[in-house]
Amino acid sequence: MLSLVYADLHIHTLASDGSLAPAAILELARQKGLKALSFTDHESLSGYIQVYNQARELGLELLPGIEMVTSFRGREIHLLGYNFDPTAPVLASALEEIRRERRIIARQVIRRLQNLGFNISWEQVEALIPPGGVLGKNHILQVLRHCGYIDNQEKTIEFLRRYLGPGGLAYIPYEGNPLPRAVALIHAAGGISVLAHPGLINDDTLVNCILEEGIDGLEVFYYYLGSKRRELIHSYYRLAKERHLLITGGTDFHGLYAPVALGTMGISAAMLAGLSKHQPPGANISPGEVSFLR
Repeated sequence: MLSLVYADLHIHTLASDGSLAPAAILELARQKGLKALSFTDHESLSGYIQVYNQARELGLELLPGIEMVTSFRGREIHLLGYNFDPTAPVLASALEEIRRERRIIARQVIRRLQNLGFNISWEQVEALIPPGGVLGKNHILQVLRHCGYIDNQEKTIEFLRRYLGPGGLAYIPYEGNPLPRAVALIHAAGGISVLAHPGLINDDTLVNCILEEGIDGLEVFYYYLGSKRRELIHSYYRLAKERHLLITGGTDFHGLYAPVALGTMGISAAMLAGLSKHQPPGANISPGEVSFLR
């Protein structure tokens, strides 16, 4: 059955915390009937760079995309970026720095898991990270699966909640990329900034405060698990319209063990065209202004 979704704009590959190679996702997207997609790997563009030409050969539109872990008022907030210049030096250098800092935190997370009785090593996890990729939770989960600690989707979700999610026993927040700086970085590279999965924040007062930080769009169409999915989508659709924000959407696909299938959530061709036409007000921010926000 072909997908009714034109574009899935929230996809993770092996370059961050997905479990499928970029080329495999392109083929899956073609089979699903998608016309456009975006790899939004955490702090990495290597997946996009690897298969950009291949996507064109398959007749797929592959948008430059990124997902950044940011901090705002003591909370971890995820920010999406689209349609930026993937070769922009200011963005490339910042992403390299963030990847380096997140590796340090990942080592600390693994040490916590070891102290909690999990017999895994940094070397096992590090071996899974591709060149130019960032260490993600999925790499740790892969090692845990290999070692027999988790063996199905339910146990994976429970492990994330208990150990690796915010407030978990091995969770360590990353605060090196404040939200305003991340927004400025995306704008400096000529892109648009989008607040990811606002319904997962569970605080609409905070969501509205975040939207005051120069955000261009809202991820309205998201596959929230549970009975409130339709209610949340309608709520954020109204909010986006009220604030004249761009609308995006996607599955947050992570490949194997993912609870949501590629192409089951996304946006229409008309919404995608709106993203392509948009020029963010901060697109002319200079590298010096971004440095000031560090």
